[in-house]
Amino acid sequence: MPYGGGVQEGDFSVIDVETTGGSMDNIPVGFELLLTGARCGQTYAMYTAAPESLAQLADFLASFAGVVVTYNGARFDLPVLDDHFGRTLGRRLELGRHYDLMVEIERAANRRIGLDRLCLYTFGEEKVTLGHHSHYGRIWKEDPHRLADYNRRDLDLTYELFMRVLREEPLFLGDTTVVLPAP
Repeated sequence: MPYGGGVQEGDFSVIDVETTGGSMDNIPVGFELLLTGARCGQTYAMYTAAPESLAQLADFLASFAGVVVTYNGARFDLPVLDDHFGRTLGRRLELGRHYDLMVEIERAANRRIGLDRLCLYTFGEEKVTLGHHSHYGRIWKEDPHRLADYNRRDLDLTYELFMRVLREEPLFLGDTTVVLPAP
């Protein structure tokens, strides 16, 4: 069944990167890419920063005909990926259609909200807590499944938010509600 904008469940893929290092004031400089998760329908894929894995991700994103969905991807995930593709693979990030939930919320409500608070307000669910981002590198080395589980939870939350967008259902920001346009 098509949803808003004619997009169906298999017509989009949610991606999310996990990094360590860097400063939010200087994205993407200094960020070490640890893993990138992708969810398309009920299928998950995890890509590491190893050149072979990164090349698979680059090929997937370049060939994916649907909408790539992120939460703050325009400001963070995509610049980090583009930087790593350039340095590791000698190629730029190629992406067809992109939908950034945070950008759309900012347009609709003239403010930003974190994924965790938005999900808590909208459907009562929260992200997995891992502590400060500066520890992700250690977590990745000691217990990579823990970081992968964290990433998968972010993928699931972003996926559910985007399904609400497609069904034209509201997102709750705490003190206001928005209905975002479908891509």
